[in-house]
Amino acid sequence: MTFKNTLCFASLLLTSAYVSAQDNNEDNHRLRVGLAAVSSDSIYRQGDRQNKAFPAFDYEYEQFYFQAGDVGYKILDGDFWQWDAGLNVDLSGDVDRGDSPLFDALPTLHYPLNAFTTFGAMTDYGLFEVRYDREINNKHNGHILSASYTAYFKLKDWRFYPKLSQRRYSAEYVDYFYGVDTEFATTELPAFRGQQSDVSELSLTILKNITPKWYWVSSLQSQWFDDEITNSPLVNDDQRLSVFIGVLYELF
Repeated sequence: MTFKNTLCFASLLLTSAYVSAQDNNEDNHRLRVGLAAVSSDSIYRQGDRQNKAFPAFDYEYEQFYFQAGDVGYKILDGDFWQWDAGLNVDLSGDVDRGDSPLFDALPTLHYPLNAFTTFGAMTDYGLFEVRYDREINNKHNGHILSASYTAYFKLKDWRFYPKLSQRRYSAEYVDYFYGVDTEFATTELPAFRGQQSDVSELSLTILKNITPKWYWVSSLQSQWFDDEITNSPLVNDDQRLSVFIGVLYELF
């Protein structure tokens, strides 16, 4: 499931952006490439645990950037206030439904395309962000509202980035990924209509410079889902744990 690969990949590249802000690099271009591996649970019934390797890519040019699936523009990029806007392929939902054989008869899901805007504040205590994503390619016509706080501390050559996030998914989003339409309902899979749902996330990302150009990155992330998702007949768990490890090389 591609979406599971991105859970910690997003943390990796968002941390990379945080590091860029702290480094205060004045170059017009910044390109990092790397390789990563992730192991992640599934909350779907009979969903498979995934263990995969994948490439990582992070590029910035002046105010434009490509990070964690976001193609964005920094409208405001000050030392304190930050404001971005752009497009991204929404990888937060599992379009494979855990590769579970129980759901083969359900309609095929596709990755939504979102327009997003992010407003943040880089303080002495860490990065505070609020983000709004709106689906624009008629997959579910829903939205995601999220707020997060990323702290930073350093111990010798190790950098630590604990992050706390709260996401609110619209009813349309929840129904798309966890709902069961009456047309496809069975005794085993009764009809279910998704409602607005809140998901809490806690992660710790650790970064170490192996050399001035090479970075070693690892991350542990846990997500907790509320009843609006766990009540779905497709779901059998209210928590997902993901473990990530990877390396990045800064080309320029």
